[in-house]
Amino acid sequence: MLNTLSIFNTVRTFIWIAYFLLLTTDSLGQWKHTEKFIDKYAKANHYNGTILVKQANKTYLKSFGTANFQFDVPNQPDTKYKIASITKLFTAVLIMQLYEAGKLDLHATIKTYLPNYTGAAGDKASIFHLLTATSGIENSEAGENPNEVPSMFLKKYTTDEILQRYCSGKMENEPGKHYSYNNADYVILGKIIEAIYGRPYEEVLRTQLLQPLKMHHSGMCSYQQVTENLAAVYSIDESSKELKNDPFYYIENFYSAGAMYSTAEDLLLFSEALYNGGLLANSSLKMMLTPYLESYGFGLWIRKLQINNREVVMNERQGSIWGTTTRLLYIPQEKITIILLTNMYTTSLNTFQNEIIKTLIH
Repeated sequence: MLNTLSIFNTVRTFIWIAYFLLLTTDSLGQWKHTEKFIDKYAKANHYNGTILVKQANKTYLKSFGTANFQFDVPNQPDTKYKIASITKLFTAVLIMQLYEAGKLDLHATIKTYLPNYTGAAGDKASIFHLLTATSGIENSEAGENPNEVPSMFLKKYTTDEILQRYCSGKMENEPGKHYSYNNADYVILGKIIEAIYGRPYEEVLRTQLLQPLKMHHSGMCSYQQVTENLAAVYSIDESSKELKNDPFYYIENFYSAGAMYSTAEDLLLFSEALYNGGLLANSSLKMMLTPYLESYGFGLWIRKLQINNREVVMNERQGSIWGTTTRLLYIPQEKITIILLTNMYTTSLNTFQNEIIKTLIH
């Protein structure tokens, strides 16, 4: 009887080992397929930037193309990129930390924290409206030629001047009724953060997020500031196909709506801390990740995708400033993080990210 039981247990153990090895081999084979696909697609479509993909404990990190064409400097994994509107997600987290600390009411109006605000929305639009792009405030680039750099970025302004000149306009819609993406919302949120802390936004960002997360390669851009390993930004003229430098503008005027730089690995630190509960309580994160109008939460989109006959939810933060295009994506069900950073728009990131996801989800 004992020998029969012993044999049974031994056979069962071997079956479990064989099953585990089969799953591991299949998983590794799928991951190798993903790596080969990314390499091939990036090269075929002239991707210029850095790609980081992580699923569970497997990570792909590789750079393509050139960081500085004048001096033929290649993009590397530690290359810093302007991350554009991914900055808004950092601003949203800072606001939610103030909410958790009891220092901010999400349903209070702008003038509660900025009593000198002169815009028409001062007593109407709430912090919640600003976070969800439903404030109804006139767009900060209203009336500008879409083919030219907006006037907001052609002169160096203080953040107070930006607030007054470009974020204090008339009301276009009643707050909460319409979604309208607007940098002004997140500039106002940046000034509210400064008002509550009594310190500059850049300092709050550094002490509340960058330093605790050991994001040593991230910060706020400035036109005159020399930032080591920061990729220059380029575009390709559609008619002549010639390579051109990014047009002149003061990137610091994007402020808390889009002026940050970072690396792929630093953004992974931020993403993992955010989605694993290292920055906010679960209840706060749930509010951030609730899709409101046009699937927009607090500083990001929450989208449902149909991938290989499966429905998955993707938390997506996009960024775009001329040649700079960026993505920070997270698919909770599969523990998939995708970070795409570029310094020249040569590849459709929407198409690329979806194709990567298809290789990972079955």
